[in-house]
Amino acid sequence: MQIEWKSKINTNNYLFRQHTELNGARVHRAKVLAGEMLEHEAALHEINVTISGSLITTKSSSTGKRVCTKAGAGNICITPAGQPVGAIWNAPLDNMGILLAPDFVKKTAVENRFSADFEFKEVYKNQDPLIQQLGLALLNESNPENSAGRLYADSLVQTLTLHLLRNYSNANFVHENTNGGLSGYKLRRVQEFINAKLEEDLSLAEIAEIAELSQFHFARAFRKSTGKTPQQYLMERRIERAKELLARENLPIVEISLQTGFKNQSHFTTIFRKLTKYTPKTWRELKLA
Repeated sequence: MQIEWKSKINTNNYLFRQHTELNGARVHRAKVLAGEMLEHEAALHEINVTISGSLITTKSSSTGKRVCTKAGAGNICITPAGQPVGAIWNAPLDNMGILLAPDFVKKTAVENRFSADFEFKEVYKNQDPLIQQLGLALLNESNPENSAGRLYADSLVQTLTLHLLRNYSNANFVHENTNGGLSGYKLRRVQEFINAKLEEDLSLAEIAEIAELSQFHFARAFRKSTGKTPQQYLMERRIERAKELLARENLPIVEISLQTGFKNQSHFTTIFRKLTKYTPKTWRELKLA
């Protein structure tokens, strides 16, 4: 997509930019000066959220009707893949865009018992705090200092996609009995797999494959069996392993953080304190006293 700027000043028209790419999704946020996004045909499903400011969106609906809508703070605009869309804003704008690959959305729908033949509704100015919250959480994952890892990000994308399918599409849901948890055998396989790979940045898809379930059904069954989300279980196991390593005086804390799957010592310290009430350094001193 191409953006034309109203300002003729030779300056950086982006006041702030942030983006992240995930499995099946791309999320970006930008604070920009007044400008115009030229009309283009969306190759992906686009969900735009106006954080602050306002803009006028021009769209060609599936019926060929031209629609112009003014959106303010908190408004969402959903444009299904293949539909033309453009926008104009006359003052600085803070906007977040979420792009979902059609193949990924369709695969997620089928895996979660939705009909494969569906269309997204054309939404122009609804408000949906959950979409904004999930988008911002995904953007936060782009910061290595704050990232909780692929497993957490995958769970957010799954939640967002299913929320959109349930509330903004005509996809039919096929009900089934999914109240049970994992069988004892499958639960042991999953736990052994996680315990053997604590230092790796595991994805939800990798773990769900061990249980031979879709990502969504696995996450729900795992929680039913353990009372924890896969992310919570992984973090608890990492901290337990870290305690074992901290009991050895010769291992630096930064090395322990890497061996237990944390991207940096700061994130390791934050999670360790959250789950134990102590910093790794204090816990080691108390253990070895």
